[in-house]
Amino acid sequence: MSTFKHPINDSLKKITDRLDYLIKQQTIVTKQSPEYTILDNADIMQLFKITAKTASTWRNDGILPYLQVKSKIFYKLSDIHNVIDANYNPSKKK
Repeated sequence: MSTFKHPINDSLKKITDRLDYLIKQQTIVTKQSPEYTILDNADIMQLFKITAKTASTWRNDGILPYLQVKSKIFYKLSDIHNVIDANYNPSKKK
């Protein structure tokens, strides 16, 4: 008997894989803590495959913590991991 896999699990796996890819691509010249690795709004939109409006809504709803410098939006990588972990719902076996 096969187990039911919810499509959202595949999406979360893809997001996690993309995060891992971004981490590998990120070159940190100084020995900064990963806590301060940042992504910009374009990275988040690409990572989650969302529009600018959805990213804005998630910020306004308090889903995505962010930092704003003038008109530029940034996100801490550690916060993105926390959002994914907080919204992860593993499939339940029947």
